[in-house]
Amino acid sequence: MKQPLHILHVEDSADDSELVHHLLQREGLDSKIRRVETREQLFEALEHSSCDLILSDCTLPKFSGFQALEIAHALKPQVPFIFVSGTIGEEMAIKSLQDGATDYVLKNRLTRLVPAVRRALEEAHERAMLRAMRARLYEARRLEIIGMLAGGLAHDFNNVLQVLKTYIALLPLESDHPDQIVKIAETLDTTTDRGAELMRELLVFARKTDVRLTSVDVVPLINEVIEAHKAWLPENISIALQSKKELPPIFADPSQIDRMLTNLIMNAKDAMPEGGCITISAEVIQFESAPPYSWQSNDMPYLCLKVSDTGMGMDEATRLQAFEPFFTTKPHGKGTGLGLSVVFGLMQVHNGLIDLQSMPDKGTTIALFFPLPHDSKIAPERIKKIPSFSVLIETPVDRLAEIG
Repeated sequence: MKQPLHILHVEDSADDSELVHHLLQREGLDSKIRRVETREQLFEALEHSSCDLILSDCTLPKFSGFQALEIAHALKPQVPFIFVSGTIGEEMAIKSLQDGATDYVLKNRLTRLVPAVRRALEEAHERAMLRAMRARLYEARRLEIIGMLAGGLAHDFNNVLQVLKTYIALLPLESDHPDQIVKIAETLDTTTDRGAELMRELLVFARKTDVRLTSVDVVPLINEVIEAHKAWLPENISIALQSKKELPPIFADPSQIDRMLTNLIMNAKDAMPEGGCITISAEVIQFESAPPYSWQSNDMPYLCLKVSDTGMGMDEATRLQAFEPFFTTKPHGKGTGLGLSVVFGLMQVHNGLIDLQSMPDKGTTIALFFPLPHDSKIAPERIKKIPSFSVLIETPVDRLAEIG
């Protein structure tokens, strides 16, 4: 037996809600409607019950339908939201769609209601099927990556343990030479640090570390990272920030942004053995068309952080493998091959995108795209329009889907 639709109706008129219910039932859409008319009732309904569809008036006595849309978008982003109002004008209707509403229907044209509901439910069903397919593909890819990680981890840890074993065996032989004992102890300390760092990066890659998202002003954070790294960068490598002072905050974990920038700066340094420049830039961008393999719409603004270097760059084969776990072009013992994989994993945690552009002898630029909060107030002239990248890094699921 088919289950009835569970509809949440943000409406202060019981008569209007009953009319909507009658129209849906008459057209064969069996439904149960829960009517709410205050912000508190809406929060309670969204947090403690499920629904298939949200309908909302535009004007209510105690709060607006646009506030209801913002709340629903935050708590139930996958549930379609349709305005059913007698007061929404053309300009506000367009704004509602830009803010995430699925559709709008005027109360004096309720003949559009049922077709709008059917279309919204069909699109939601298609998105749910796509998410389920992606989840299955991701699980298959995850199992493949686990095997890859196991092999790489066994190799790297075998090297760590072999060094430990060798130097521990030397200790009794050097018992009469204190200076040699000190050198052996330093080597053991360095080796255990490398093993611990390998574990930390593996945990980040596997998303087993705590990520605490909060509102972050990125410019001061980037300046702190730059100042911290100037101390250990060689004198022949400069590092600087290029950014406008006023940028909207992003919803992110400051410590993980620090980790990502640190990994990218270290990679940039290693790519410039003869010296060069590292430039970090930040700006608000919007894609002219939605990025490939992305669920985001092309009208979503992002804060884009770029780390660029003037180093040796990468050929196409290296670039395509750069985000694979344990892949590295560094000499043995100089890198775990998890740095870019960690950045990739953390950008997924932040629901962001990542792009890599590089050419041999022309340097490398890695761009991190953080989606801006829904309520960000950004003047149009401050948004840079860019074409969708043709080589945007795919998620493991998307890559598997492309291969299949």
